[in-house]
Amino acid sequence: MVKTEPTKIDINSAGVAELTQLPGIAKNTAYRIVNHRHRHGLFTAWEELLEVKEFPVGKLELIRARASLICKDEGCGPPRHVSTSHLDRMRKKPASFNKALSATHSPAKMHGPTMHRPH
Repeated sequence: MVKTEPTKIDINSAGVAELTQLPGIAKNTAYRIVNHRHRHGLFTAWEELLEVKEFPVGKLELIRARASLICKDEGCGPPRHVSTSHLDRMRKKPASFNKALSATHSPAKMHGPTMHRPH
């Protein structure tokens, strides 16, 4: 039997359903990749995927093995300047940052049952 390699998924033309077949890409991340591609243009370098919010950075090498970045347009230029500042901000926040923030600013905390007026 001859083993055939699975065809690589083109990140620049794949839809959400195809992108979710890649390792570490959930449905939400796939939507973000498609939206980023529509807003900023086709991906020309693998590092540009790091700009997508909640992209699984640790899975990039596995994704590279199963996907490709084919740029069929003539307007595809050199890679854009990749901004990874959001990754630095996410690393600096403690894991419970958002929970603690929402607990202190919850509308239920600000307007407890004693503050509620009957209609």
